[in-house]
Amino acid sequence: MTKQLSLLSDSASASSPAEISRQIRSLLKELPEVRADAARLDALRRLFTQLETDGELSFGTPLPQNAVAVKWQKFLHKSHQTMVRQLCERVQMGRHASIRCLWGVIAGSPTTIRGHANDDKSYKRLNTSLLQEWMNAMIQQETLMDKGMKHMVEAEFLTPFRDVQYYSLGCIVALATAAYGHETTENPRDDDKVEDDDGDEIQSHKERLAQKLLELLMLIPVPASQNEIDHSSQYLFPPPTNISSSNVEAQEEEQNSEKSEEEVSEDEGESSSDDEDSDNDNEDDENDGSTRPSKKQKTEPQFRFVFQRMRTFRREYLRAWLAVLRLPLPITSLKQALLFLPQHVLDYVSHPLRFSDFFMQAYSDHQGVTGVLALDGLFLLITKYDLEYPNFYKQLYKLISSKVLYAKYRTRFFSLLTKCLTRNEMLPAHLVAAFVKRLCRCALCGPVSSVLFVLALVSNLLRKHPECSCLVHRQGSSEMEDLFLPEEDDPVECRALQSSLWELAVLEKHYYPAVGTLAKSIGRPEEDNAPLHVMDDFVSHTYGSLFSQEKKKKTKTALAFQKPESLFTTEDIFAGCLDIARSSSD
Repeated sequence: MTKQLSLLSDSASASSPAEISRQIRSLLKELPEVRADAARLDALRRLFTQLETDGELSFGTPLPQNAVAVKWQKFLHKSHQTMVRQLCERVQMGRHASIRCLWGVIAGSPTTIRGHANDDKSYKRLNTSLLQEWMNAMIQQETLMDKGMKHMVEAEFLTPFRDVQYYSLGCIVALATAAYGHETTENPRDDDKVEDDDGDEIQSHKERLAQKLLELLMLIPVPASQNEIDHSSQYLFPPPTNISSSNVEAQEEEQNSEKSEEEVSEDEGESSSDDEDSDNDNEDDENDGSTRPSKKQKTEPQFRFVFQRMRTFRREYLRAWLAVLRLPLPITSLKQALLFLPQHVLDYVSHPLRFSDFFMQAYSDHQGVTGVLALDGLFLLITKYDLEYPNFYKQLYKLISSKVLYAKYRTRFFSLLTKCLTRNEMLPAHLVAAFVKRLCRCALCGPVSSVLFVLALVSNLLRKHPECSCLVHRQGSSEMEDLFLPEEDDPVECRALQSSLWELAVLEKHYYPAVGTLAKSIGRPEEDNAPLHVMDDFVSHTYGSLFSQEKKKKTKTALAFQKPESLFTTEDIFAGCLDIARSSSD
C-alpha cells in the first residue's frame, strides 16, 4: 500500500490533469488504519508540493483568465483545503505524524508575493493562514502537550526558523483575540446543549484555549539583539536579496492590514520608534567594528523584512503576550506566566510596564504563592523599569503571617523579602520597624528553619538602619505596654516604632540552641562591626537540613576527672560485687 501511494505522488509531474485529479480523489479517501492513513496523507502532501513546485498550484496569486485554468485551480485549492482539514482533525487527536505532515504542507505551500505592475519579480513567504490552522488545531487538543510533543514542536519547527517565530506570534494574537471575543474557529455547539450553565462552559473553554496558547507562546524564542537576527540564516523561506524596496514596503503594508483592530502598540509605537532605531544603529555600528558606517550599512535597514527587524519582533512579542494574558488563565497557567515573565519576557519587549496591570490583578485576585509571584514581578518593574507603585510595601506587609512560615512557597517568599528589604537603603524607619516587629511576632510560633531566617534578616535590618535600634534598647519599665497593633495591615498605622522587640527575649530560651544564640546576638555592640548574615544560607533551611547539620557536628567528649579503679564507683549499688566473686573462687 505504501509503495502504491509513493508511486502515485511521485508520478504527479509526468501525469495529465485528469490523472492528477484521479490521484487526488483517491488519496482524499480516509483509511481506518492509523499508519496507512498517515502514509496516505503524506503521499497527498508530496503530491501537492510537487504541483506547487511545477507551478500548477499557487497561493496568493490572482486566478488566470482562462476558464479551464480557473476551474483547475479551484479544484486544486478545494482539495488542498480538504487535506488540511483532515490533517487538523488528526492533529487535534495528538498524532505526531500528522503534526509533522502538516508542517510539511506549510513548507510546501508558500504564499507568492508579486511586485508592482512594472516589476516582474516575486518572492515566497510563509503561508500564515496554514500556520494559523495548525495552531488552532493544537489548541483544540483535549490534553496538554507532553514533554515529547513540546520538544518536537520547539526543536523541529519553532526554534530553527525566524520567519516561523515572527508569524507564529501574529497567529497567537489572532487566536487569542478571537477567543476573547467568543469568536472561536471551532464548530458551533448544538442548540440543545446551550442551557443555563452555558456561561460556565464558555469560561472553561476560554481557560483551556488560554492554557494551550500560553504553552505555545512560551516555546517561541525571541532574538536578543539585531545582531543576532542579522547573523541568522535559518528561514523556512529565505528572504530574497535582490528585491526592491517598493516590494518590501508593499509586503509590510499587507502585513499591517491583516492585523486585528485591537493594536497593542499603536499608540506607543511612535513614542518608542526613536529609541528602537537608535538601538538598531548602535548594534549596526558594533557589527561593523569601526566608527564610520559604510553606505551599505546605512541602506541595509530599508531592505529588511518585518521578521528581520528587532523592533517588529519585540512589538509582536508584546502583542502576543498581552493578548494571551487578557484571557482567563487557570491557576496553574497563571503561576507559569508569573514565573516566566520576569525571566524571559520583560527584557525582550519594548514596554515592559504594560504588564503592571496583569501583576496587580494577579495579586488582588489570588493569595498564597500566586500573590508572592505577582509581587516579585512588580518589584522588578519598580526597581528596573521605574514603575510607580506606592502601595507595594503595604501589600508585601499583608502577606506576612504565621501561616506563611509553614507554607511550601516560603523559600520564594523569603527571597522576595530579602530583595525588597535589603536592597533598598532608603526605606523609612517606621516601615523597617513594622516589618521587623511583625516578623518577630510571627516567629514565636514558627518552625525552626523559618525562625532562623527571620532572626538573620532582623539582625541585618537593624544594623543597616540604626534608627530602629530603639526597638532593642528602649529605656523604660519592665512592665511596659506593647503599643504595636498586630491586626493592622498598614505598616504606617501599626505603631511598630513605639514598641520593642520583647520577642527576642522569648526566642533566647528556644529549645534549639542556634535560635537562642542568634537571638542573644541581636542588638549587642560587638555585632555592629560583624559582617552581615548571608541570607542565602538561611532561605533554604528545612528540618532535614538542620538534622543533617547536627549529625555532622563533631563534639568534644569530656574526659573523666578521676582515674577509675574498678568497673563501678564506690557509691554505686553494685560496688564490690566482683571482689566478692573473686574471693569465693579463691
